[in-house]
Amino acid sequence: MIQDVDLPKKASRRVFSEEKRREIVAEYDAAATPAERAAVLRRHGIYTSSVSNWRKHIAASVPRAPRGRRPDPDATETRRLHDQIARLERKLAKSERTVAALGKAHALLQMLAEQDAEPQASSRES
Repeated sequence: MIQDVDLPKKASRRVFSEEKRREIVAEYDAAATPAERAAVLRRHGIYTSSVSNWRKHIAASVPRAPRGRRPDPDATETRRLHDQIARLERKLAKSERTVAALGKAHALLQMLAEQDAEPQASSRES
C-alpha cells in the first residue's frame, strides 16, 4: 500500500562567488534584447533583482556585509547610557555657568540699587 517515494532533499540556498556575480552581470549587460536578458536569467536561475543588487555592490565597490554575530545588546545599551551621561553632564555644566552668571548679575544690580539709595537718603536728611 505505502510506496517508497524518493522525496527531494530540502533545497539549499545557492551562493555565487564575487567573480561569478561579475560574470553574470557582464553577460546580462551584454545582452542586446530583453529576450536575451531573460535567457541569461533563466540559464542561471536568478531574478532581475539579484542582478540589480549585484550591480549596485559592484558599482559601489562595497564588499557584502559579513554575516556575523549581532551586536551585544548589553554593550549597545552601555554605549547609549554613556552617551546620555556625557550629554547630561554637558547640559549641567552649561546650567551651572548660567546660574553663576545670573548670580553675578543679581549682585551687581543690588550694588547699583544700594548706591542709588544712599544719595537719596542723605539728601532727605538735610
